[in-house]
Amino acid sequence: MNRFLRGGEAGGKAGTVLAVWAAGLVLQTAVAAGGASAPAATRSAAAAPPSLAVAFPKTYDRYETSKLYIGLLDHVARCAAVRLVNLRGDPIERGPEMLDLLSEKDMLEALKTGRLQLAQVTAGLVPVAMDSTDARPFAVRGDGATGNASTYRLNLIVKAESPYRAPTDLKGRKIAHTTPGSNSGNLAPRAYFPGLGLTPDTDYTVIYSRGHERSIVGVLHGFYDGAAVASDQFQRMIRKGEVSASSFRVLWESPPFPAEAWMLSGRVPAALRDKVVRCVGDYRIPASLVPLLEGADRYVPIEPEKAYEPVRFVLSKSRPAAR
Repeated sequence: MNRFLRGGEAGGKAGTVLAVWAAGLVLQTAVAAGGASAPAATRSAAAAPPSLAVAFPKTYDRYETSKLYIGLLDHVARCAAVRLVNLRGDPIERGPEMLDLLSEKDMLEALKTGRLQLAQVTAGLVPVAMDSTDARPFAVRGDGATGNASTYRLNLIVKAESPYRAPTDLKGRKIAHTTPGSNSGNLAPRAYFPGLGLTPDTDYTVIYSRGHERSIVGVLHGFYDGAAVASDQFQRMIRKGEVSASSFRVLWESPPFPAEAWMLSGRVPAALRDKVVRCVGDYRIPASLVPLLEGADRYVPIEPEKAYEPVRFVLSKSRPAAR
């Protein structure tokens, strides 16, 4: 083709005519494909939906997290016409292994820098995130009939066959906490247990298990004498048949705390934020998952300052220890 377009010494005029004809053909092809004035890459970029990076806490593994929440994420993606990705930019629709499960520290850092736009945040971290980032909570799981948000309590549990009948019986023993930033798994015990005559690190040895399920199973198998755990996660393991309620004794429980919240970065454009908030509110939790989410059948709006006041109380009492 190139030698015809060059024309050559003997056929310059014919080559020129052919070149003009070829140029016209290229132009016609471009117009038929969508217009010479709009390159394909530009049109593709213009049509691409906005992306939001999503992350979860390390409450469950990726497959359990996906089971509980992938329906919500699929709904939001369709309803708000948004592409949901992990922090590496991979679409989470590819499977559970694409979900990011972050520590408290990493969750806060990702929200602070703006790399993370939509996050499920544990109750103990919500006030901290509100104070240190531009993210704001907008919904928690709840009951559609009453409009009430789901709550949970701190449970101090021991093995049923143990000799422990009161919190003070655990003096000198090993009690599992979960992670330093966990509300029910560390901060609340440090706020409430001293009033029960059981001061962490003084009256008993604190061992961080790295998770509520690990604490519960650790008590069952004798690794810990007791454990501070979230009641909702304790009850969820019972409902799933992973442990039996008769294997444990609850020595004490706290006043209620709000459940984990969905938070949106303040850097998300207002129009998109409104869409996401509306779509989350429109979602209905499948009946098969309602028992695993403590009877919650949807996500309800909250007043953050009022809802998380009990958590702020805990933080005020336990902040020195949390550092």
